[in-house]
Amino acid sequence: MYNINTEENNSENDRSRKDIALAVRISNIGFEMVLPAVIGVGLDYLFGTVVLFAILGAILGAVLGFWQLIRIASKNDR
Repeated sequence: MYNINTEENNSENDRSRKDIALAVRISNIGFEMVLPAVIGVGLDYLFGTVVLFAILGAILGAVLGFWQLIRIASKNDR
């Protein structure tokens, strides 16, 4: 059945697009936080170090993740 109230449909579609965009941003932040640590584990295995690169990767991932969270929060404040 066709809904005559197209303004309501447009606002629902716009809201769902914003929700999807936010979910993509959050998952990207997760990848940014985890991927450097995983690469660090691989480098530790490759170079024979104990956990040096894994720790550096975890620190780098945390910094990148928090930086992205701050960017998103500052965009939402405007």
